[in-house]
Formats: sequence, C-alpha cells, structure tokens
Amino acid sequence: MVSLREASPEDATAMARIQSESLRENADEHYTDEQLAHLAPAEPGAEAIPEDEFTDDSCRPIIAELDGKIVGWGSVHLDENVLAATFVDPDYKRQGVGRTIVEELETIARREGVEVLIVPASLNAVGFYETLGYEKQREIDASGPDTPEIPSIELAKQLS
Repeated sequence: MVSLREASPEDATAMARIQSESLRENADEHYTDEQLAHLAPAEPGAEAIPEDEFTDDSCRPIIAELDGKIVGWGSVHLDENVLAATFVDPDYKRQGVGRTIVEELETIARREGVEVLIVPASLNAVGFYETLGYEKQREIDASGPDTPEIPSIELAKQLS
C-alpha cells in the first residue's frame, strides 16, 4: 500500500531521478531528443528540484512511498492554483501511485480553498489527467529561458 508524506529537501535527489526517468520512458514518443535533454537530464541532481518547492509556503510537495522506497512525488502550488507535478518511478507505473498522489494534492488544494486546479501537462500525461476528470483548456509552451519549445497542454478541474 502506498503511503504519502510531505517532501523535504533531503528527497530532492530521488525526486529529480524519478522525474527524469519517468519523462525519458514515457515522453520519448512526444518530444525530440533535444527537448527531452532539457526536460529529463540523464544524470539529474538535487538542484533539478527548485529550492522554492520546499521553502515557499504556497508549495505543497508530497512523496509516495512503497515499502519504504520513494516511488513517486507531486506538488501543488496554491498561489497559482496549479498542480505542478506528478511523477511516478517507471518501475511502479500503472499501480495507482499517480492517482493516489493527484487525489491527495486535490484534497490539499480543496482544504486551502482552491476551486479550480490547473495542470500544465506534458503531452504524454494528458490522458492520465483526463481519466482523473481534468479537461483540456489550451496548448501551451512549457519551455524556459534558453531552452527549446516544449509543447504541453493545460488542463483544469473544478474542485468545488
């Protein structure tokens, strides 16, 4: 059974690894090698997870564990009404870990008064979010400065 807890800076290395491995395995059909190199570095370090994730009061990162092993993570950014991340270790996909993470993040957002939750999803994750009741809103570019264009889809879900 998956257990959830608040993420801490000590979890950043595992979080970065899971994020990169998940994207490399699941998004390779949707993005070029150049785009994936920016989205999912081969050797990510703790610095791949922004420090704000742990220090900003509006961020609520959580860890999913199975038998004491970190198998996924997610985060909601309450100041923006954004479900910012959901990543599952590829070895544990299709076992309900992602759904459990999203449901907990939605609970946190509801408790904090969020009425509509927005998800900027990578192209490979759109179907996952749709199965959880999110609806496509628009195409967006999730790139950052000095990176190639990263086509993504913004989805939203009414929580209240």
